Amino acid sequence: MEARLLSSNAKTLLWSEEFIATKNGQPNSEIWTPDLGDGSEHGLVGWGNHEREFYTTSSLAAENGLTITAAREKGISGIETYYGPAEWTSGKIHTNGKLYFKYGYLEISAKMPKGIGTWPALWLLGKNISEGTPWPECGEIDLFEGNGAKPRTIQGTLHATGYAGEFGITGFHESAQDLSENFNRFAINWQEDSIEWFFNDYSFQKFTRDQGEFAGKAWPFNDYFYLIINQAIGGWFVGEINPLLQESKLEIAHIKHFRIDGVGEVLEVSA
Repeated sequence: MEARLLSSNAKTLLWSEEFIATKNGQPNSEIWTPDLGDGSEHGLVGWGNHEREFYTTSSLAAENGLTITAAREKGISGIETYYGPAEWTSGKIHTNGKLYFKYGYLEISAKMPKGIGTWPALWLLGKNISEGTPWPECGEIDLFEGNGAKPRTIQGTLHATGYAGEFGITGFHESAQDLSENFNRFAINWQEDSIEWFFNDYSFQKFTRDQGEFAGKAWPFNDYFYLIINQAIGGWFVGEINPLLQESKLEIAHIKHFRIDGVGEVLEVSA
């Protein structure tokens, strides 16, 4: 589709996060929960993707922005994983049980990690996954996925019953610059029966429920979803890791959620 600039006049800010410094240097626990480990405790060995990282809180730093640092552990950390001593540590946070979004314009300003084998992701899962609805029936919206071997490529994908995993319905956009060089704005305009992806305010793809790809298939995206931010290392999506890579950083400057053209909700869950 032809690139289209989103008019800022249509947006009303509902919620924002700048990751202001906390006493312990971690993301605000009233909003964010860290995922820990290699996925084994959740029945998702390697987080279901043969990933090599072990998530820790020490990989997360919130101080006027969020930094998720992936670091090579060289097998001496004492951390055991599904494949043996941990090769990498990294970080992952989510808002499940605390904050949910439904429709609106969700924007994340981020600088992507550099290095082959890095897998940064900004994504959402359906709230009902915690109520017994399994993946992919709950729905997944990948606002952004990155592959360190393709440092200019932006990928946005939908997953649901009938189109999940490697069969997710997806699209790509190429940036003029390496995404690790500067902060860029990655966003979706999420409306009833449609989701449109933006890069620095310009649209590059739009999926609608009535498109041929979705004919006769589930569309679970008209409900509440929670946000996930992580940096994986290795796995089926990105392949082998550069053996010379020692560290990489995913940096988030801000997250903003807007009501757009009167549409958009934020649901905060009381403790």
